[in-house]
Amino acid sequence: MNWNDDSESFQISINRTVYTCAARYIKDISQYRSYTTSVPPPATGTNGQRRYNVGVFGAGRIASSVHINNILRDRRFNLKWVVEDNPVQAQIVQNNYFLQDTPFFTSKEREMLLSDKNLDAVFVFTSTPTHADFICSSLNSGKNVMTEKPTGENSTDIKLCYETAEKKGKVLLTGFQRRFDPVFKEMREIAMNGSLGTLQLLKVTTRDNPKPSYEFLKSADRTGCNIISDLAVHDIDMTVWLTMCVRPVSIYTVTHIHDATLQDIGEPDVVTLTIKFENGLIATIDVVREAVYGYDIRTELFGTLGMAQSDNPRRTTAIVDKVDGATMQPLFYSFPQRFEKAFATEISHFYDCLNGDTKPLITKEECLLVQEIVNKGIESYKTGQVVPF
Repeated sequence: MNWNDDSESFQISINRTVYTCAARYIKDISQYRSYTTSVPPPATGTNGQRRYNVGVFGAGRIASSVHINNILRDRRFNLKWVVEDNPVQAQIVQNNYFLQDTPFFTSKEREMLLSDKNLDAVFVFTSTPTHADFICSSLNSGKNVMTEKPTGENSTDIKLCYETAEKKGKVLLTGFQRRFDPVFKEMREIAMNGSLGTLQLLKVTTRDNPKPSYEFLKSADRTGCNIISDLAVHDIDMTVWLTMCVRPVSIYTVTHIHDATLQDIGEPDVVTLTIKFENGLIATIDVVREAVYGYDIRTELFGTLGMAQSDNPRRTTAIVDKVDGATMQPLFYSFPQRFEKAFATEISHFYDCLNGDTKPLITKEECLLVQEIVNKGIESYKTGQVVPF
């Protein structure tokens, strides 16, 4: 072929060659795309890590604001499907996370979904009364489970879930996300290493923000004291963790209702719990439904050799000093922002448990003690009396 030939016939020949090559390239690319979309994702990543196939039960408040995002961001998980019975909520989640290629189902298809032998694990983010049912059916189908707190609505359900996990040899992780927060992990280390001497006092404070909807507060709990079972449960878990699961002796609950609408519901918006333990330590927990200045979480340990405090982290550490005073960044708005790292670490911990690299940080015994304290706290709320354990 003479490349210096500028005749019309030569140019036509060149064009035909180019078009033929382009057509072959497009055909090859089309075949490649068809192949890559028809085969399952690789079982291992480029660094040799295994990739687990997972499903999600429930795409409501906490799943849509926190958990689904973290599952998608952790490329060691392959999200195969999402179950959500509310079609409006399902559409919102599908659009927000660009999950048009991820199938959404209702809970009616649960048995079919759990029969998939290629499914390794499920996440349970449904309402509390349904936790035990979804957990046990998943475990009995041979799937590992991570669930939002609590494991079950009562101690019987919690025992059943963990006994099923033990019987089936599967992982069951309950999501108390504060365990994975760097600040609280440091407080736990301080409590364990004895540097404060004999621990005498523990103070745990939660001031929530924003206040949940009245519909949520009406429906989320059937005990009549949602602020204990749904919100203060995190502080109770911290108390159990920081005291190394020491048995309580007694508990006393004081509440009040400031919100007029909540008065009609009969749901307290402020609560304090005073718990005495067998070793003499006294823990006080105070919880408020709404703090207008932001999400306020603090802890204090007092012992014979000193005191340790965990203060609120802020968006930045910058402080501006002027003649008329100082300013700093406000607190985080709510729990998704304050515990962003903890939630992500929690999902990563579940992966490590699936891999056999570690055991779940939250144990059956701890979950049962947390539930027992919740139950006794609600009993004290109803009777107005100190309740023994």
